[in-house]
Amino acid sequence: MEASQSECPRGESCNTHLYCGWFQTKNRRDIDPLQQSRGPIVMPMLHVLSEDEVYRIRSASLDILNNVGTAFHHESVLRELEEAGALVHYPKRMAKIPPSLVQESVKKAPKLLTLAGRSRENDVRIEPGKTYTRSASGAIYVIDSQTGKRRDATTADVENFTKLQDALQNISFCGGSPYPSDAHPALRDIYQMRTMLENTTKHIRFQPFFGRNLDFIVKLASTVAGSEEELRKRPIISCITAPSSPLRYSTEQIEVMIRCGRHGLPVMLGSTPTVGASGPVTLAGSLALQNAEILAGVVLCQVMNPGAPLSYGPRMPTMDMRTGLSSWGAIEFGLAAAASVQIGQLYGIEIDAYGPTSDAKVLDEQAAIERTFNAVLPALAGAHIINGAGVLESILTVSLEQLVIDNELLGMMLRTLRGIEVSQATLADDVIRRVGAGGNYLADRHTMEHFRAEHFIPEVFDRKTRMMWERAGSKDVVSASREMAQRLLRERQPVPLDKDVLREMDFIAENAKKELVRSPN
Repeated sequence: MEASQSECPRGESCNTHLYCGWFQTKNRRDIDPLQQSRGPIVMPMLHVLSEDEVYRIRSASLDILNNVGTAFHHESVLRELEEAGALVHYPKRMAKIPPSLVQESVKKAPKLLTLAGRSRENDVRIEPGKTYTRSASGAIYVIDSQTGKRRDATTADVENFTKLQDALQNISFCGGSPYPSDAHPALRDIYQMRTMLENTTKHIRFQPFFGRNLDFIVKLASTVAGSEEELRKRPIISCITAPSSPLRYSTEQIEVMIRCGRHGLPVMLGSTPTVGASGPVTLAGSLALQNAEILAGVVLCQVMNPGAPLSYGPRMPTMDMRTGLSSWGAIEFGLAAAASVQIGQLYGIEIDAYGPTSDAKVLDEQAAIERTFNAVLPALAGAHIINGAGVLESILTVSLEQLVIDNELLGMMLRTLRGIEVSQATLADDVIRRVGAGGNYLADRHTMEHFRAEHFIPEVFDRKTRMMWERAGSKDVVSASREMAQRLLRERQPVPLDKDVLREMDFIAENAKKELVRSPN
């Protein structure tokens, strides 16, 4: 069904209504070509946008791409985009992308991914209806467990943070954090990954500084995987890159995206407009801009490397108008994340949403409240990945104790997502008849068979009586988490790499230093 000229709110004839905003809900699948490329529909627990609102935002994004355009600071990319059908203005490095090219590019992007671990038991298979977790990427500071003070992160902190992630059961895979300050500033991403690859068997999602740095990191990962071909088959690492809002992809960002595609590494397109600064002050406007930026990245990746694996990575901090600072703990951050998940589900690709984030500087009530709201909202909306575990201070700082607390929080979140199973076994009709009036269910075999699956059992959150708690030392959750972190670091060691592999990784890191660090002379 198509609209007549009078029905279209733009007041003009429109053959496809790809970006005019006009839709009839019951006929939308007939008039919307992009429906042909969307993934399986997941029924999440939460909708913060109506279906019509999702499509209006998507339509506004397509309008931005087609009529405003995106800056791509890369000559060869502009040529390829022009050949693919974009309208390119070379002096301004701008490309206007038509809806048809967006549709074609979304179709090419893989819909199911496996983020491989060094151990296959840690593989993360991205599928509809499944939610995974990871820590944040990019922090530069750490809360010292001994002093409680913030300081620059070191290689030892990278090692400990990675080992703890490897040990925690509710952290599905690792984010690239923190960057070690004791490495050369130009090489911190390389030395971070050198340390992380040695200390976890889980997948790692990280943010490389430059395309040249990525080349060395690929060599490190290939050494661990066995070869570049094995890394392509089972990518144990994936990359993060982000446009510079509004609507600009830099040369280095593009180089990372191109090189990831060549190596078959998944790349997360992490659009991060700050609401009220680099994005409109209205959430709907910034959602439209963010979606446009991510779609522009999808087009770039698929034009340069058809079939390149991608991740939809929405992040929308807000500007606090009192200070001019970007807030990652605002409730609007979680609300926008949930809305972004709904929008991202149109395209069927992996959605990696920020979750447990906070602007708090210490592990206090503010940190707990902000990160709980911001984790649960996008999870209930159906995100494939909830990331952000272990960070404070607007993602600048990591804490071992916070990582343990977030492991608990994410366990509760995942239990919530499982919902309530209603079956013959869980309705327990026969059990209720067997126990009868005035009986006790504790001793019944049905309780033993089902309590672990039905009930989340925390490890550090306290449920004892006050007397029991006092006898155990009257520990608050931070103290209990610190003890658990130190115990896991003592007792749990990741599967070691062969000595030959470690020597080759050191050789690669040393070569990176020789090639990428300029001599003062």
